[in-house]
Amino acid sequence: MRKTLVLCFIPLFLLISCASTNKSAQNSKSQHLNKVYITNSTPVSLLPPSSITQTVDSYQYFEGKFGARSFASMLYLFADSEKIQILMLNEMGIQIGSITYDGVFATMESTLFPKNLKCEYILLDLQNAYASEKSLKNHYESYKLLFESETLPNGESVRRIKKGSELIEEVHLGKTQIEIKNYLRKYTYILTLAE
Repeated sequence: MRKTLVLCFIPLFLLISCASTNKSAQNSKSQHLNKVYITNSTPVSLLPPSSITQTVDSYQYFEGKFGARSFASMLYLFADSEKIQILMLNEMGIQIGSITYDGVFATMESTLFPKNLKCEYILLDLQNAYASEKSLKNHYESYKLLFESETLPNGESVRRIKKGSELIEEVHLGKTQIEIKNYLRKYTYILTLAE
């Protein structure tokens, strides 16, 4: 088996979270959605779940890297036109945390997560991978950002979010693997379909 699985995404979440929020295991629904600073000066909102045109329903192996740190976990991901739900699992397959977004509220429930964690950052990265190209293009253009999509000769594709000529994030969509690289925040993570 690969390196011992870390309980959850905590290291990645801590590294990409930039502002405070009041979500924890004791909190229920948030009162509003936090915007995501996709650049240091550009806050963007989440897209509605309807931006996801094909249902995602799978167990995935998550690997993340931030500088010299790396971490891994199993998760269950469900996403359709009504909601996005992520269940984080420990190495025994027991649920240890969850993130849910229904278009109105985004909630994160786990005693493992710090209070200053914004689940909207994770949700936006997933939308960058799974939302329709048209939805993403229109969304980012409304914030004066550029969204590009390129189909590779092997049928896989690459999505890019830019501010001017600066590449902010790149998402490589493979047949069984998705790689998300955020060049501004300097993190990478990979989602691989579990066999």
